[in-house]
Amino acid sequence: MRKGFTLVEILVVIGIIGLLAVFLVPNLLGARDRAKETAVKGVMHTVQLAIEAYQMENNVYPLGSNIPLESLCKNYLMSGGYIASVPKNPFTGKEYVDGDAAGKIVYDHNDATGAYVMAGYKRNGISKLLELTNM
Repeated sequence: MRKGFTLVEILVVIGIIGLLAVFLVPNLLGARDRAKETAVKGVMHTVQLAIEAYQMENNVYPLGSNIPLESLCKNYLMSGGYIASVPKNPFTGKEYVDGDAAGKIVYDHNDATGAYVMAGYKRNGISKLLELTNM
């Protein structure tokens, strides 16, 4: 009598591990994206506080439409000390640049109403994640 596993037993165990991997890996990858999307929301809230501080000192919100986050920070918020630097994009791990698609954040000011909308997007750059406004 030899001790050990038969080939059939080993194949069954490998099959079970394979099935678990098929079901768990997509869920784990989705959890990473959800965490990064939550981080994008956090960046948006930080930038919103900087925009509100800008408005309190200048009595006007930053003017312009469809301004990407990098331009908004460099042209308005960093020069007045409302934000220290361009935030990092959770999807790339680097500072936001105007060409980012994944996790992009876009600021839009409506001159007629005086309202602004800041929109954040998911990894695909098309689906909106969150909209923040002053109204």
